[in-house]
Amino acid sequence: MKEKRIFNNENGSITVLALIMLALLTLLGISATMTSSIEVQIAGNDDRHKMALYEADGGIEVGFEMLEQNIACPGGFTTFDEGVGHLDIGSDVRVYSKDFWLQESEPTSDYPSNSERDIRIYSTDTGPHTNLTTFGATQLSTGSAIQMSAGYEGKGKGASAGGAYIVYRVYSKHMGIDNSQAEIMSQWRHLVGQEGACNY
Repeated sequence: MKEKRIFNNENGSITVLALIMLALLTLLGISATMTSSIEVQIAGNDDRHKMALYEADGGIEVGFEMLEQNIACPGGFTTFDEGVGHLDIGSDVRVYSKDFWLQESEPTSDYPSNSERDIRIYSTDTGPHTNLTTFGATQLSTGSAIQMSAGYEGKGKGASAGGAYIVYRVYSKHMGIDNSQAEIMSQWRHLVGQEGACNY
């Protein structure tokens, strides 16, 4: 009678190898799926951040233009409705301060925010919108002396072609979708005596 050697029997080894390979491939597939899901989330977050940044940057441009428009009206916007507390310019821009060009000091609270702002771009606070705040101070041009007497071209012109200017800081903060936010600060220099017509 022949003795059976169980340890030398290789029947079914292919099945065991196939199961091990299948388990490894399953783990690789799960890992790839999780990685791609994370990559999609990262790309979405990056997209929302860029959108908020570009909206805030566009808000700075609107802020510069509205600042020049406000400076052109020395007493503030003449069409500002004190009873309502704001001025709507078009369908997307709302002004909350009649003469924000006169502000020289920074607000004491967090700005720009829904409670501390001069301008809001877009129609509501509930959706994506941009808040703007401005303030500035008058300075003399370097090396110039202010001449207010006759014989010089225009008021506020310096004897050496300088003069006075107001340096403003314009803050723009965009509140985007999924709580994305971006804030930009930029400076704007207005040369005194170069005001246009009061349009609002």
